[in-house]
Amino acid sequence: MLAFCLMAFSVSAQLVDVITGINQPWSLALKGNDLYITVDGDGKIAKIDLTQQPNPPVIDVLTGQGNFPFGGMIIQGDDLYFALYSEGIVKKLDLSLPNPIAVDVATGFSFPNDVLVNGTDMYVANAGADYISKVDLTQPFPPTLTNFPIGTTAFGLALKGNFLYFSDDINGEISKIDITQTNPTPVLVAGGLVSVTGLTFNGNFLYFAGDNKIRRIDVSIPNPTPEDIVMGLGKPLLCAFDGQELYISENEANKISKLTIAQPVFSALGTICANAVPNNLGGASPTGGTYSGPGVTNDGNGETFAFNPAVAGGPGTYTITYTATNGNTATATLTVAEAPVVSPFSDASIPLDAGIVPTFDGSPAGGTFSGPGHLPGNLYDPYLAGVGMHTATYTYTAANGCSGSSSFILTVTPGANDACDGAKSIDNLLGGALNVPQVSTEFNNTGYTTAGDPSTGYDCFVDQGGPSLEHTLWYTFVGDGSKYRIRSVNCNNATPYNDDTQVAIYAGACNSLSPVACNDDENAPAQVYNFSVEVATQAGTAYRMLVDGYDGKEGRFCLEVTRLGLSAVVDISQTNIQVFPNPTEGEIQLRNVTAEMVEVFDNMGRLVLSAVNPGSNLDISQTAAGVYFLKIYADGQVYSTKVVKQ
Repeated sequence: MLAFCLMAFSVSAQLVDVITGINQPWSLALKGNDLYITVDGDGKIAKIDLTQQPNPPVIDVLTGQGNFPFGGMIIQGDDLYFALYSEGIVKKLDLSLPNPIAVDVATGFSFPNDVLVNGTDMYVANAGADYISKVDLTQPFPPTLTNFPIGTTAFGLALKGNFLYFSDDINGEISKIDITQTNPTPVLVAGGLVSVTGLTFNGNFLYFAGDNKIRRIDVSIPNPTPEDIVMGLGKPLLCAFDGQELYISENEANKISKLTIAQPVFSALGTICANAVPNNLGGASPTGGTYSGPGVTNDGNGETFAFNPAVAGGPGTYTITYTATNGNTATATLTVAEAPVVSPFSDASIPLDAGIVPTFDGSPAGGTFSGPGHLPGNLYDPYLAGVGMHTATYTYTAANGCSGSSSFILTVTPGANDACDGAKSIDNLLGGALNVPQVSTEFNNTGYTTAGDPSTGYDCFVDQGGPSLEHTLWYTFVGDGSKYRIRSVNCNNATPYNDDTQVAIYAGACNSLSPVACNDDENAPAQVYNFSVEVATQAGTAYRMLVDGYDGKEGRFCLEVTRLGLSAVVDISQTNIQVFPNPTEGEIQLRNVTAEMVEVFDNMGRLVLSAVNPGSNLDISQTAAGVYFLKIYADGQVYSTKVVKQ
């Protein structure tokens, strides 16, 4: 990749002219053996074949761009991108074509000085504004510009990892921004410079032009000190680097020169933890050589190596050697630091309804847990993880910056109230003051199953495929002779809140449940989809309550129970009243009571028959076979019982 200029010069470096008589060369870019040049004085792009040195012939690639039009230039694949300074536009040429034609890429720039392409993103330095522009190259022309304010003008651009470096020609500074951030803040890298123009990276060294010389800094260290590489140039602007040779455009000297760097330099390597096996180490310049030393595996790309501390010998200091293509060497030291040993954990389990709980103690103490369900402060929320097996990791970082970790399996099991026989008591919510809601702790049906659930009693559910159960919770309470309204509510601004719940209430034991009440929505026309059900309880009767989410919906909710008054319903088992035969084929006799009215309800709580003054006889022969509930009104009292119609 090409960029703005700089490069190295030492006692053994050689600076020679490649071609002279070029009318104010501006930017350079290399593709194979071809060096492309923007000739600012002639308004053209030309190229020379570097294999034909000295004095290679100049071949015009694009002409007719006017006088002094150019900003920067870069080659990406077969595309040559170039900025036209005075027109505020970036164009490109397809170099695979014999006669490439300039195509517009983006416009709206304020005197573009330099251009850099990274994948599908293009960055442009604006001389007439205090921002760097970003362009998505996948957009059609003209694409939208995203501008990053930098508080100054930028001349040259260069990219290293996630950091975009830019030169400030006016203030003599080099700064950087993190391109992964939406609104990056510029960070000063080096100041006190003079007339900083082009930038280019080689290894970890950033080379830059200005003040008629080429300098470099090692960006792997904080507050790097600039090093002079070569001086006495004729206004160097932009460069292209090929192996050990740096090609420099000398704008005022009207020539292209070449600097051969004989002696390599090696950037600082820092400290490696003993339990790490890092790769992509390196940073020596000029690139193209090989790395060697204890624990070193050379990557073969001329730029990086991998290091295995265990193979090297463990904690200690090691010398790594870089050998350039000309055989000259440079060395750097690499320190291996002791890594902490974290005690192993045994696999564990936690129920889904445990609530937010502290995680386990780790050794050494002071580390942090990570994985599904883990929260800041080393707390654990099983609802966030969900039912199943999850990998949890404890990590401890020592004072030297090295970390150790231990992983184990943490299994979240369904809560006890996943089934009827494990129903959770909500008796504490009953017996409150009239019309004063009592609210439970938070519940969550995420991950709950329907194993062992009944097949009837929830016919009012309006799931898309018909009444169905998916993630059910079970509760139990004992009636006290009062009438209650039970609702699901959002009590803690829960996320995710299950705002569409369904309820079915039963009487009796789990193996012989009798439906009592059912509700799908509190007020569907008003789009209030939480359940709300009223139930007149009989003193001493045990009830079971099933809560599900519409069409398998999962999430958090609370239960709200409000006492509305006395139910005034007495089970005939507490009296001498008798109903027979039971089961019946239709005719029913009432003994020890003269009924003023009898109401017959099906197992969904729907009124199917009402008889006024039936006395001691009732005929339900017109009803279908099934379980029915009778309400017998007599002498100002209401009695209840269950009958089975055969």
